[in-house]
Amino acid sequence: MATKIPPSLREALDIITYVGVGISLASLVICLIIEGYVWKAITRNSTAFMRHVSIVNTALSLLIADICFLIGASIAKNPLENPGEDHAVPIGPCSTATFFMHFFYLSLFFWMLVSGLLLFYRTVMVFSHMSKSTMLAIGFCLGYGCPLIIAVITVAVTASGNGYIRRFDACWLNWIETKALLAMVIPALTIVFINILIVVVVLFKMLRRGTGTTAHPDEKHTLVVITRCVIILTPLFGLTWSLGVGTMVSSTNKGIHIAFAFFNSLQ
Repeated sequence: MATKIPPSLREALDIITYVGVGISLASLVICLIIEGYVWKAITRNSTAFMRHVSIVNTALSLLIADICFLIGASIAKNPLENPGEDHAVPIGPCSTATFFMHFFYLSLFFWMLVSGLLLFYRTVMVFSHMSKSTMLAIGFCLGYGCPLIIAVITVAVTASGNGYIRRFDACWLNWIETKALLAMVIPALTIVFINILIVVVVLFKMLRRGTGTTAHPDEKHTLVVITRCVIILTPLFGLTWSLGVGTMVSSTNKGIHIAFAFFNSLQ
């Protein structure tokens, strides 16, 4: 994410990133295969159904985003491989790769928000019940509609004067001239904050046994699993993108760069 990476760090960061992304891609493919294999057995109620819809779309969004990242990395010129050359990125292909990376990374976070809202809805609003089709419509509008709107607006606002993407070394959102990168960071960290609030409310509700007498045993188990997932994934993704902000603020700090490359590639 940083605009200026110390040359001595670049090669190590490339190795960490590509190894991590490779592991992430393999894990995501395995996750999707397992979900497809056991789908009927694990979606016996509407809560479990929506939970696994969220899991599948979160994994799919991250998988496609990682593939777009690899495509963008192959498009951009690497100064280590081309010393002394002009490392300006090709605007058209790089902008396309950046748009889809931006869209699918945002989708990852918005599907996390869907999981958080599902948890809130089934724990707090126990006497309300939406049909599967209604929950699916809301989920897909949030999971893909909101990221698409943000990604399109980002292009519309920053594309004039070639301010959408970085000009050198990498295909990613611009930071120096237009601060386009904030269109990724602000929604991501906002969702992390919202999910943390949801977890606090849900834990408080569960401790008061507010759902114990109204939820079916299968649904109670599903809610506990969703809570556990949100508690683990929200801080993990939040830490990753907080480190990304750190690489922009302190572009010469080796520790922050290494930590961000490690967590970001393995997310």
